[in-house]
Amino acid sequence: MVSIDLNEEEIKMLIAIMQFSIAACPLGSVSQEFEIDTEMLEKLIAKMEKRLS
Repeated sequence: MVSIDLNEEEIKMLIAIMQFSIAACPLGSVSQEFEIDTEMLEKLIAKMEKRLS
């Protein structure tokens, strides 16, 4: 496991970027190395939001 020290504002910014990409980007073409889809991003967003509360 890797740990990155981010403050609350940085986490909220990453959440906003991920939410934007769900709505605006064709996720299938983001990376050939990783299979990225809406469900994966939504789970990651939920995990980050849980850490904020």
